[in-house]
Amino acid sequence: MRKMGPDERDRLFEQAREQSTRQDTWAEADRLWVRVIDAYREAAQGSGRVNRRDQQQLARALWRRGMLLSARGRAADGMAPGGEAVALFERVHDAVAAEGGDVADPAWDEALAELITALVDLAEVAFAAGQPATRLELVERAVAVGLLTVASPPSAGPRTREAMGTAYHNQAVALLHRSVTRPAGDDPIREAALAASRACELRQGLLDPLRPLSLWEMANTYGVYAQCLALIRDFDRAAMVLGLGNRLVELLGPAGAQPAQALRVAAEMVAREKSASGVTASRRWGWRRR
Repeated sequence: MRKMGPDERDRLFEQAREQSTRQDTWAEADRLWVRVIDAYREAAQGSGRVNRRDQQQLARALWRRGMLLSARGRAADGMAPGGEAVALFERVHDAVAAEGGDVADPAWDEALAELITALVDLAEVAFAAGQPATRLELVERAVAVGLLTVASPPSAGPRTREAMGTAYHNQAVALLHRSVTRPAGDDPIREAALAASRACELRQGLLDPLRPLSLWEMANTYGVYAQCLALIRDFDRAAMVLGLGNRLVELLGPAGAQPAQALRVAAEMVAREKSASGVTASRRWGWRRR
């Protein structure tokens, strides 16, 4: 087979990415990703010094194919490319980190954010594949990777802050799911509330009225946080969070349907828990290494 040049590989990558955005072309996108992966694997394994961008593109192609397979109902098949992508992103991050500099510099910020995102997305693929325990392990690994590199996530680069916001949000969701399916006292719920609180802090700092996705993500996290607060019976704070979330949902209009549903569920949980118990004292959640 003829070896593709850099420009040809890039064009094929963009074609596969574009085909992945529409469900009616997912099958073609999958075929294209296989070709993209083969092309970048050949480039990355060539003689001489490995081009970092080829490594990154190979990792990105593997990550995107894993997500696409999951979306097509083949989550179990998506675990292998997703896992390989994580390993490659880790290699790229370690190489960038070894060069020194500030973790908020664009190159390091990108490498760390992509590693965290790949771990978080692989966690969701694992959940879709019927592996909830693996999901929680992976999302907690994503959080740990961020904290080992950046002691205080709010001071990280913008892409890392966004990735960490998603990691904490998904950690809260995973802990909530475990608490419902495998009740084990209040500790998992309090851990979920802490994770959701941290996601809120990061996502609040990223709010941009000109970027509706940031409003959507913030409203969605408020819904999860309010559910956690309802279960630990912190009703005052839950009411405040519900109010903040509902205001964002109003701004989003029809596009806010999913976070609106999460907020409705939280409001119902607050009402149910309130009827069964009195109000407990509020507690402020702070940053700390775990």
